[in-house]
Amino acid sequence: MSVIAQVNPLPDPATIRAVTRAVLDRSEFAEPSRWHEILLDFLKAIKEWLGSLSAWSEANPMLARILFVLAIVLLIACLAHLLYLALADVLPLGRKRDSATAGRAHFEILEGAANDWREALQVARRMLTENNPRRAIWIAHRVLLGLLDQQGAIKFAGWKTNSHYLGECAQAHPWYLTFAELTEIYEKTVYARRNAPLDIAEALLLRVDRLYSETSSPG
Repeated sequence: MSVIAQVNPLPDPATIRAVTRAVLDRSEFAEPSRWHEILLDFLKAIKEWLGSLSAWSEANPMLARILFVLAIVLLIACLAHLLYLALADVLPLGRKRDSATAGRAHFEILEGAANDWREALQVARRMLTENNPRRAIWIAHRVLLGLLDQQGAIKFAGWKTNSHYLGECAQAHPWYLTFAELTEIYEKTVYARRNAPLDIAEALLLRVDRLYSETSSPG
């Protein structure tokens, strides 16, 4: 007996525990998934709710019909709304609405200084006559930003700096030189608060006015 024990010695307890744990970790010994139980409970709850709804419908047939019709009408309204949203870009009404909204959004660049570009340029000219070139340059710069935004040359956003806008606008753009010069004087007068010569401010304002006229003229 001692010879057999020496040939096949018993493993130590730690080894037995490790082997037992490895066996119990196999998939055939795993407990059912909790998600499986949750799904079954959910399906069971739906079945019970449908059963109670069916019983209530049988007890209240007229009210059930009214609620069914209302649900159908609501579903049709929701589908029609989703269809309208999906086709709004190709519908003439949608284009008019989007155009008007985009126009208002562009004029918000002026921050209440005027209601449109023409009025803004008139205000800028009045600022020059009142010896306020700083305000005139601010308005002219905003008008040019708005016009470039309308063209898609830049994308206006309140957080962007002038460097962002100059980087967005292609240097090959026909307005780039005016935009760069106006931005430079804007930095000096608005941010650095230096006095801008009236003749330079007036010349830049006239150039912006001509650019506006080019975009607003028919054809």
